[in-house]
Amino acid sequence: MAGSLVHVVAGVSLVWLGRDLSGPALAALGLALGLVGWPEAACGVAVAGVLLGSGPEPLAWAALPVLVGYGIRLSHLLPERWRSPEAALVRISRFGPYIRPLLPVDRFWAGAMLLTVIAPMVAVAGQDRGGLVLVACAAALATQMMLLDKAVEHEHRWGVRSHRIIMTFGNAAAALSAAGPAGGWFVSRWSQSGLLTGWLGGALICGVVFVARLVRPGRLRAMTVLWLFPFWAVAVFHPAPGTAVALLPLLLAETAVVCCVDRPAPGRIVDRFTAFMIQEDSERRMSFLGPWLYDGFLRSPGTTDFRLVRRYLGMAVHAARGGFVPGQNSIVNKDPVLRQPLTGLEALRWTALATQALTLVDEEVTPRVPAETRQSLARARSTVEAELVLAKALVLTFAEAWDDALRGWREATLRYKALGLRAEEAACRAATADVLDRGLGRCEDARRERARIPSDLPEPAWDSLDDRVRDGLSALSADRQHQTGRSRVEAA
Repeated sequence: MAGSLVHVVAGVSLVWLGRDLSGPALAALGLALGLVGWPEAACGVAVAGVLLGSGPEPLAWAALPVLVGYGIRLSHLLPERWRSPEAALVRISRFGPYIRPLLPVDRFWAGAMLLTVIAPMVAVAGQDRGGLVLVACAAALATQMMLLDKAVEHEHRWGVRSHRIIMTFGNAAAALSAAGPAGGWFVSRWSQSGLLTGWLGGALICGVVFVARLVRPGRLRAMTVLWLFPFWAVAVFHPAPGTAVALLPLLLAETAVVCCVDRPAPGRIVDRFTAFMIQEDSERRMSFLGPWLYDGFLRSPGTTDFRLVRRYLGMAVHAARGGFVPGQNSIVNKDPVLRQPLTGLEALRWTALATQALTLVDEEVTPRVPAETRQSLARARSTVEAELVLAKALVLTFAEAWDDALRGWREATLRYKALGLRAEEAACRAATADVLDRGLGRCEDARRERARIPSDLPEPAWDSLDDRVRDGLSALSADRQHQTGRSRVEAA
């Protein structure tokens, strides 16, 4: 009771002491009170608004952020408290100890993202000015955010959540800053520059932005967040002649880019989460693999998403070639080996993580998928297993562990033969012959191995492989061609 009273007094104090503060600053303080767990402060804000006769502004700028902050706190910090012991036992009996179904925090940020998408449309719906220009601006921004969210929905749950947090807070920060003096100053300077207003100004701005895109491509999400501030400033809070018209060509062109080009998913974020697991113990790894097991295989019947395993295989080959994997080192890292690229046989630590993930699929997922989808899961599982063997063989080849590399390439050959993938089988036979020839000096065995490769097969596409594994195979093939060319020159 005493604590609740303190929280109410804090809300009253927020309004009383914040009379000279701008609305965005008041909202930031209200959000902070909600995040620390003081929801009763919203009651204090309402009481202070009535006593001071401030009208609805304290409710909009302080009480609502308090409730939003407390909702964020609940969804992040208290998901298990909402679950009864019986419900927890039912979940464990259904999914086991490792698989993680959706949590309240994921539903919270999905709802927050939905509000972020529709917020521009709602903001201009009540505007009496601007007409179709404002509606087109809002529709363009909403379309961008909707398409970007759809592009990331198949990523790891942690990456999806990070994307939605960035977009939600980016939109909120843009709206709050545009409502304050910064937005007014920005619009006044813009409207005073005749060159950058109207349709001609819009075309000029659009050209400059697309030149910047050529220099730094692939930043779609960051660019979309960037356009939210001028939208809120010129379309909602500080309208000025010629500014909304100048903004429209840029937003329409950006929407066309998002629609027509490959939309980059938050691969960098997920890569860092994935790589960070090499520092963690087995229990912590389960918290990362558990959401993947549910989202990739059980959430939608018939889904088989092995991208996480392929990411680990890509990291293994990248490290074996001397590359450093972003995310493998951090300020909490206690392993000095992880401060350098895991070259040589150390790169097999990445394939060990991939093996652990595949083992969990066998033990936790396969018994729980519907019987009619197990055949397709087994086929996809066999393909990834062949890719795992191939990636290990690549690592061993780059490490010049020739005997183990030979066994690896031969096993990869047998696995692709069993899958009926003749082009991939032939590529593995060619790599086997290279190891026999250049690594072990067994020229006759290498010649016999090459004689077993059909001459009419196309180059394998390797469509499902991680880009870094494909790069490793290309490097191996280029080295093979270089050695063949040099041998012919020496023979001549």
